[in-house]
Amino acid sequence: MKLTNLTYTDPYWELSNLQLSNLNLIVAKNATGKSRTLLTIDLLIKMISQRKNLNWGGKWEVYFINNQNQKISFEFATKYQDEGLVSAEKISIDGVQVLFRHHKEGTVVLKNFVTQQNDTISPPSNKLTLHVNRDVRKYPYLEDIANWAEQSYGFKFGNISPYSRLNEQEYDLLTAVEDIPNLFKALKKDSIVKIISDFNLLGYDVNEINVQDKVEYYILFVKEKQLNRALPHYKLSQGMFRTLAIMVYLEYLISRKKPAMIIIDDFCEGLDYDRARKLGSLIFEKCENTNIQLVATSNDSFLMDVVDIKHWNILQRNGKTITCLNQQNSPSLFRKFRLTGLSNFDLFSSDFLLQTPNETK
Repeated sequence: MKLTNLTYTDPYWELSNLQLSNLNLIVAKNATGKSRTLLTIDLLIKMISQRKNLNWGGKWEVYFINNQNQKISFEFATKYQDEGLVSAEKISIDGVQVLFRHHKEGTVVLKNFVTQQNDTISPPSNKLTLHVNRDVRKYPYLEDIANWAEQSYGFKFGNISPYSRLNEQEYDLLTAVEDIPNLFKALKKDSIVKIISDFNLLGYDVNEINVQDKVEYYILFVKEKQLNRALPHYKLSQGMFRTLAIMVYLEYLISRKKPAMIIIDDFCEGLDYDRARKLGSLIFEKCENTNIQLVATSNDSFLMDVVDIKHWNILQRNGKTITCLNQQNSPSLFRKFRLTGLSNFDLFSSDFLLQTPNETK
């Protein structure tokens, strides 16, 4: 299950048709809406999985591609109240409506895939249908959406610190689910070997990483070849620990072999030129042939230069409305830029975007 399009509107801001593929790097000038875009995705995830209530007062139009290559559209709206009220809800599969909420009557009509007939239910006004009615056989489309939210994770790269557990850190709504030492402990030996090998490719010269149980919590110990003893993870530099954290986190998701979304705000923040380039290349390459959908933001020129512009979403802001330029909706713009011979970062930093009119494919 992949998120492909997202439009969100409330009285204060609008994200207009964000288009996503398997790999995505969201770039924009400061105060354009990079972090807020990720927070909007994260809010959607947490509202569906009931980690946030519905009292945000906004309208959502969301599109997915499921594992059967069907296009699922999910539209709903909420009103701002203490717990939020669902004022509209509709789901379609390949353009055929399978769920509709009658707001005035307080009922939901939804297709039952077992009987091939419509069922009618009356959910609470502060709950989406999938919050109260999940049946894998009868309503597989509800389960698809719920599973997508439950298999999605996110965090702010710059907030990862060796001095506290990852799941204790929070940046607005972005939080990771578990701490890194616990995830590392769950890995098999071949995954640990991969992490050590990748760590060496990034220039950290490590020959051993293991976890030790300190009764209340686990501690990672990292042994560098040039040092006589291993260091606990809380004594690593912030850049080194951030790099280790993202690698462990990603290897954990890959080893589970389940579809997942991972969103990372300010990817590679705080890393030097060489490591930002190498880590960016490595993470995008590792995600390319997996079931993981990667959505990251960055203004780091080093990272932007090694991530192919086919994975870019360039955000533009006009008042409260955020739109995006990418290879899907502006193919000739990206094609013309490739012919210039300029670096990737020049697409973002030069006046090329101003000289080339926008197009809609």
